[in-house]
Amino acid sequence: MTISDIGKTFDEEKLTIEDYKKTEDSYINAIHLIIDYLSLPYLKVDDVIRSFSLEMFQDLIKDYRELYSEEMMEHYSNVKNKDNLSKKKVDVFCRLLIRENIGAKVYYPRRMKVFIGYDYLMGVHMSKPLDPIIPLIEETGLFIEKIS
Repeated sequence: MTISDIGKTFDEEKLTIEDYKKTEDSYINAIHLIIDYLSLPYLKVDDVIRSFSLEMFQDLIKDYRELYSEEMMEHYSNVKNKDNLSKKKVDVFCRLLIRENIGAKVYYPRRMKVFIGYDYLMGVHMSKPLDPIIPLIEETGLFIEKIS
């Protein structure tokens, strides 16, 4: 599922903006659970790649404008390599990643890396086992596949 799927029908159910946002929120909540579990003060970004010029980006998102806050638009334009993302900025930035509007490495040095890929694939590499918070992440509705 991607943002462009809003309005399409899956299993005889139309994907609404609310349904889309609920799924996206699950991913953001999982990232916050991990940040809290590891007691990280921020996440760092590197290798930032914007998918489009700002003008083209604004045109492409016009049908979903209500999902893009001014803060999100500002992040799209201004985030740069080596920036530190506060918890609030992690929300905004990771939504841009999930929506495939921007690409970047998101990490905390030697403790955590988050990979967000096509079709809601998210991977997390951590410095300690995720086991204690797996039930909390699963409560968000996400499926966890442990890879050793």
